[in-house]
Amino acid sequence: MNKLILSISFCYHDSSITFSDNEKILLHLEAERYFRVKHKRVETIEEMDELITVGLNYLNKTVDDITEVLVTKWMNLYEPDYALILGKKFRYELSDHHNNHIGVVLPCVNVEKCVIYVSDGGSEKGTTKIYFKDKDNIYLKEDLDYVDFTGMFYGTIAQLVIEPDFDKAHTSGVGKLMGLSSIGKYSVEFEKLIKKHIKELNKLNLDGVDNLRKIFKLSDDYSKPWEDQRRKNLAKTAQIMWMNENVKYLSKYKDFSDTICMTGGCALNILLNSELIEKKVYKYVFTSPICTDAGQSLGAIVYKYRNIKVNYPFLGRDFSSNKDQFDLESIINDLLQNKIIAWYDGPSEIGARALGNRSFIGLPNSVEQRIRLSETIKGREPYRPVAAMVLKEDVNNYFFQDYDSPYMTFCSKARKLTVDTCPAVVHFDGTTRIQTIDEITNMKMYKILSKLKEKNIPPILMNTSYNVMGEPIVDTIEDAIKTYKKSGVDALYINGKKWRE
Repeated sequence: MNKLILSISFCYHDSSITFSDNEKILLHLEAERYFRVKHKRVETIEEMDELITVGLNYLNKTVDDITEVLVTKWMNLYEPDYALILGKKFRYELSDHHNNHIGVVLPCVNVEKCVIYVSDGGSEKGTTKIYFKDKDNIYLKEDLDYVDFTGMFYGTIAQLVIEPDFDKAHTSGVGKLMGLSSIGKYSVEFEKLIKKHIKELNKLNLDGVDNLRKIFKLSDDYSKPWEDQRRKNLAKTAQIMWMNENVKYLSKYKDFSDTICMTGGCALNILLNSELIEKKVYKYVFTSPICTDAGQSLGAIVYKYRNIKVNYPFLGRDFSSNKDQFDLESIINDLLQNKIIAWYDGPSEIGARALGNRSFIGLPNSVEQRIRLSETIKGREPYRPVAAMVLKEDVNNYFFQDYDSPYMTFCSKARKLTVDTCPAVVHFDGTTRIQTIDEITNMKMYKILSKLKEKNIPPILMNTSYNVMGEPIVDTIEDAIKTYKKSGVDALYINGKKWRE
């Protein structure tokens, strides 16, 4: 009998569902992509039924085809004894928050022994733990919930600097905080204040941070943190302190293995990931394209069934009819005219990063290109970076990097050649968030970059997610057209062909 496994995650934010059969993941669907609400939390069983119906219809399945149900323990809305799904009762198995985080990184690493670091803002399993993987055995090595610099600390700093609202700070705000840290200065004053008030900082401040804001002498005006020197300096100081403390914790385990897997929401901190590999704390550092809570339902399946095939990162819905159609010359011509392109192709990539199927792209040959893409088109803050897609074989020619970064989870110093020719993708601190492209994972992007190289143009594209400020990444063709019209980009390509109304 063929299996149809349904894994369900409610969680505190970023709800999702995943389907698999006996052999592979069939679909991963994040609630935000369907409901069009960023970091959407499914708050009712009726909403979850709606999301499940979308997934079943896409797979041409019915509720009667479901043979197994997994449900995340964290924020589970179903009855203790059964889940009522589309009118049918299912016995279900609860999945563990940290095991699910571990599950999403397992397909990325193929070694017998490795250290696994799980770090996030909190769940029924706490925030921060070290696990060891020894062949098929994964076990808890140390509970680090007692340390001072967990994901809770980082979220509280985001509340102080970026956004006072708890939910927004711990979802969108933490990424913005990381970007802002690059334009601040390290402050001894803030270092002392952080050490003195670390217990208040390293907890979930659900009721706000008004008292802490007064202690740190921050204004109550959050409108332009990039123009507020104290906020910039706090961002820088907190990032450095948090990163250094985490490196110190993780250095203790390097004798077990030269490989570490980073997962949980804190694995999106590319500065920490890069520090571990650049400073040779570990020889190999692996992350997942969906290490946040958005991957909980997927991780539950992979943790339980280690042989399930996971074709990262394109596990979302696919609305293409002919995957071979590809108007390469038209795309190159548009790029050479410095046009910004809305690129929609094949199945959606999963997770927080646009990885080449739902992207805004353009040549990175001027700072004006970045400003137009990031600020004018997307409506983002001026300090936020755009990423670079670069041919895997050429990454070391343009950046001080000799390792792959397929999921945009590392940053590296740009070489002078890159600063001079591709300034749009060089952040204020001289680094670039990099996605390495090869022919197997993304053939069309590989051909675009290769064609640029043939024309003696750096094989680099600036890349940011196909969405405007405050909205999720587009999922359907209808989403793509609507956002294209709203954004004001120059051209839209759908599954390789230029779209004309």
